[in-house]
Amino acid sequence: MTARILTAAALTLALAACGSDDDSPAPPASVPIDEAQSLVLTLHSVGEDASVVFTLDNGAGLAVTGAKDYAITYLGYPGAYDSAFDMPWHTSDRFGCGQLVPECLGELTETEPGRYQFMPDTAPQLGDRVDQYKLLVQVFGALATNAPEVVSPPEPEA
Repeated sequence: MTARILTAAALTLALAACGSDDDSPAPPASVPIDEAQSLVLTLHSVGEDASVVFTLDNGAGLAVTGAKDYAITYLGYPGAYDSAFDMPWHTSDRFGCGQLVPECLGELTETEPGRYQFMPDTAPQLGDRVDQYKLLVQVFGALATNAPEVVSPPEPEA
């Protein structure tokens, strides 16, 4: 009987020793947008239907979740033309929801933590003389906003 008790105690002690010594929780993989100190936006694609896919992170590699205040501006530029003005003209159409677009035009969906897809509710109206277009995507949190940058759409992903 004593041998069984000693064997059971030894097995219990052996199993307890196999446990992890590190009881700290796993680091978070994401941060809510209103807690992010920095917002870094990466534009991934623009579809033929004018849909836009981008990711947000906090500059330290954590996905930023819960974006709701945003503006997406499509900018159309003409091809070659003659003008007396030195500065090229452009047209624009802005969509979004929040401080820059209070009426909420289009829909932003978070497809996975930190990855977003925007679908405008109508096609951008840039005019018939537009040869190329660019985008300005702005996202606003309580503590940070991504840097405003006008960018050309990325090449389609293979």
